[in-house]
Amino acid sequence: MNHHKKTAIALAFAALGAAAPALADTHPALDRVYVQLGAYLADSNAEARLNGSNGILGTDVSFEDDFGLTDDRVVGRARVGFLIGDSQGIEIDGYRFHRSATRSLDRTINYDGSVFDVDAQVHGSLNLDLASVAWRWWLPAGDRDVFGLGLGAAYYRAEGTVAGEATVNNTHQQVKAGDSVDAWAPLVELGWRHAFSDSLRMYADIAGVKKTNGSISGHIYNFALGAEYYPWENIGFGLEYGAQRIHVVADKSRFDGVLNIDLSGPSAFVKARF
Repeated sequence: MNHHKKTAIALAFAALGAAAPALADTHPALDRVYVQLGAYLADSNAEARLNGSNGILGTDVSFEDDFGLTDDRVVGRARVGFLIGDSQGIEIDGYRFHRSATRSLDRTINYDGSVFDVDAQVHGSLNLDLASVAWRWWLPAGDRDVFGLGLGAAYYRAEGTVAGEATVNNTHQQVKAGDSVDAWAPLVELGWRHAFSDSLRMYADIAGVKKTNGSISGHIYNFALGAEYYPWENIGFGLEYGAQRIHVVADKSRFDGVLNIDLSGPSAFVKARF
């Protein structure tokens, strides 16, 4: 795990311990402290292009179509949050999306200056790490609803590789081509929470991440709609539908490229609240 993410999570749990003794009555749609663990069944559509340092334009590659990656993948996901006072708080969210497959190509692919020919056995992999930390302000709208604004930062790391027999300088050889990009970017969130009762809730979140300067630029948009049910006072279960749109552009000294990923699907989780 990246050092920045380890530090952020350690600080969050330290703050959780500091906040726990100061419990007070909160809005019924909010929790003073919560930890959420679950699984995200992500339906993916990922495309990438990596141009070579020699100026050769790379081929647009679909990881699902060209490498036979299945559309669905179960991804572990975690959230931690707590309130500071009655109307402000911090939430940390993160997940890792890693996929790989091997197949025979039915077309020629130019990736990072290496040409992978038709009928070649090629291994493709796509790794994506996402994490966010946001400070949220909650505004009550009656006894059952709250609306929130969040500001923070998001970390993303994307890595794409293609390995197999390729042509380099008119010579056939085993090649592994690819690279990774990572960056921190500003994050803005909008949220809504509704409590039907003490044991049943509904919520919606919209978030946007945008980075426009430096060698890495792009944006991430996220939408989530979910419901929570608590058969016990402190332990509950939830279902959520989420969708992410990720667009990253890299302009580095050794290569440049573009990565587009669409993720969508349901999540199921267990949540502990205090």
